[in-house]
Amino acid sequence: MKKKLFAIVFLSLCVPPVWSQSLQTAFEFMQLPVSAHASSLGGNTVSLSDANSALFLSNPAMITGYVSPTAGLNAMTWFAGTKMAGVQWCSPIDVHSGYALNARYVSYGDMTKTTPDGTATGSFKAKDMAVGISYAYKLSRNLSGGVTGNFICSRYSSLTSIAVGVDMGLMYDLQNDGVTIGLAVTNLGGQIKAFENTFQDLPINLSAGVTWDLSHAPLRLTLTMERLTEWDKDDFHFDDDADPRFGDILRRHISFGADILLTDRLYLAAGCNLCRREEMSVKGSRGLTGISMGAGLDMERFAIDISYGKYQVSESSLLLNIAFRI
Repeated sequence: MKKKLFAIVFLSLCVPPVWSQSLQTAFEFMQLPVSAHASSLGGNTVSLSDANSALFLSNPAMITGYVSPTAGLNAMTWFAGTKMAGVQWCSPIDVHSGYALNARYVSYGDMTKTTPDGTATGSFKAKDMAVGISYAYKLSRNLSGGVTGNFICSRYSSLTSIAVGVDMGLMYDLQNDGVTIGLAVTNLGGQIKAFENTFQDLPINLSAGVTWDLSHAPLRLTLTMERLTEWDKDDFHFDDDADPRFGDILRRHISFGADILLTDRLYLAAGCNLCRREEMSVKGSRGLTGISMGAGLDMERFAIDISYGKYQVSESSLLLNIAFRI
């Protein structure tokens, strides 16, 4: 009964017409990367089955892969004056299920307060926060499902906005072939309280991906398709006079990457997010735009992952994860 109920709820939420959304959404910080490993593979990886302390934020079904309680910390450099950090706790409940807790925090520092004509009148602080609880269950030997509930809050000066979001995911493991397939939807839900009563959508993202661990080479390949409910020109950034064809929009859904598994405990990774590369190129950014890379070391009780990427035009970012197994 539990398996059927989970499948019905998940599929009912995956009906594309419900999710028509524009570029104007609230709580965009919920789309920023938290997992350095996922980031180094191009972004929102939903099919990687490693028991990384932050991967489950892309697909909560991954929680069933944890065999011991794990505490995680993450921090990310972004643009000047911005601080980003988070904590995670993941633990098995029994051989079939597990749970996780997470918290995210973004501080934009002191910002200048001005009147409509541009006159400075002082300063104010701006910050975003989210806390969530997750549960995952093995629906069969090869299939796992998970769900996360998030309480999201933004406070800019004296204004506050509050929302509730839900993430859901499935993971299918073809164990004999070294292939895992993931499907996830994040940020379902809506605002409870909006800035000045101007309500906006959450940045909903339906993603599907596949990871293939080659049996005769120390190489693992990952392909992810994101934003699968958005197929209109207005859902992406194009030049004003652009007339995009289907292929131009299709490329903006794709990210891919590869892990080089140097040992059982050490990997190097690199990836490319085609949407980020093309949209930021339109804005004048070139070079490594859209390209990410990283590395990870996994010891018996301690793991560290680090990645490099460019998520906005002016600066590059470093993302660090540290995990402790108890």
